Amino acid sequence: MAKRLILIFSLILLFTMGVSAITLDGETPATLQTTSSLGEQTTDSIYSYTDKEDLINQLYNDLYPTIREEFYSGLLESVRTNLQEDIYNSIVAKFNEFLEQPVLSVPLDELQTNIIEVSKLSEQSVLGITSYLGEEGVSLGSAVIYDYDEITQTYYVITNHHVIDDADNYKIVFSDRSSVVATLLGYDKDVDIAVLSFSGIGLTQSLKVSPLGSSSTLTKGEIILASGNPKGYDFYNTLTLGVVAGVNRTTDWELLVPYIQHDAAINSGNSGGPIYNLQGEVVGINVAKYATDEIEGMGFAIPIDMVKDIVNSIRMLGGSFTDIVGNVSLNWVDVNPDEFGISSALPEVRLILPNQVTRGLMINLLLSDEAMLNSGLSIGDLIVKVDNYNIATLYPTYQHINQNYQKGQSITLWFYRLNKSTLTFSTTLESVTFVI
Repeated sequence: MAKRLILIFSLILLFTMGVSAITLDGETPATLQTTSSLGEQTTDSIYSYTDKEDLINQLYNDLYPTIREEFYSGLLESVRTNLQEDIYNSIVAKFNEFLEQPVLSVPLDELQTNIIEVSKLSEQSVLGITSYLGEEGVSLGSAVIYDYDEITQTYYVITNHHVIDDADNYKIVFSDRSSVVATLLGYDKDVDIAVLSFSGIGLTQSLKVSPLGSSSTLTKGEIILASGNPKGYDFYNTLTLGVVAGVNRTTDWELLVPYIQHDAAINSGNSGGPIYNLQGEVVGINVAKYATDEIEGMGFAIPIDMVKDIVNSIRMLGGSFTDIVGNVSLNWVDVNPDEFGISSALPEVRLILPNQVTRGLMINLLLSDEAMLNSGLSIGDLIVKVDNYNIATLYPTYQHINQNYQKGQSITLWFYRLNKSTLTFSTTLESVTFVI
């Protein structure tokens, strides 16, 4: 049945396009001759058959491949041509539609809207903070509201430790220069973060919480906005625009923090203020900038992921002050796998590391600390482990200590002692435990 249908369809196509001459031989032979448009020459085809089914099979086998090839070639070409025309017409229509609109109106409008929304948020969330020693002002900076307790009507703010250092009382300052007393909850001196709170009871100011985002996905070139009080309250709540210039930056003043480098304009007074992404999330806390005649646009912010860990610890521990790395009371230097120099009255020397040690930290300064002075450690000793943590380089070691220890805990350092007479290390691994 299928062959009959195909044959009928093929014959229809054949006669539509032009048919070849056919002679039918059989019980009732017949000859049918027509002019074919499928080729330049007219040919006769003779079929001998015993019955109709035999004739159908012969015609199917002879005509179907040729008809099929012609049909599908024509069909595909027609589809291809029409599809290309549809795509072309669609592109032209969209392009014409685009040309009728203001160029880049949608992206620019969206960017402008985001910046304005961040500006509105910062005006209600970024505040001033003044620190006092007694009644004498010590410093001022910026702070950002990151949490609010509706039950107690208490606001919580983040700022830098150096903004509140050397002070014993603090005030949050609003845009109208009114102020309210703030309470210091805790700080991390190493990272330079402090957390304070103040009561919202009776306040008439419209205040908002700035959500803390994530700094882990920040990339170079991403737009950020810095908010704060540069040069004091005369320029209260200034907002500046910049981009992320680099991530995981270390500096010569701090090896613990993987800073976000950016080029948004900041100045003294911006310390403790936030940097926002375009979604209005805090992604960092401004802490410092390079300020010389030769350098411009190098600001640094503490990544908010690191800040969140510290803030959460302070809140959970009920105001436990942290100064972990500083309490180890050592200045360390990285050990080169092959050699390192000692800066002293001696000329530079080559020291062979013991027991196939390839990494460690050599003590180059012992700070004035009773526990450390009585520990037995001395300059030149080679520290290779902190408890069970194997030292690789200086920066990850600082991070490990800061993230895993609290003030008042015990810490064990494993080290090889340096014989200063022979300038060789002992082959015996020693340890010392003390409270940080």
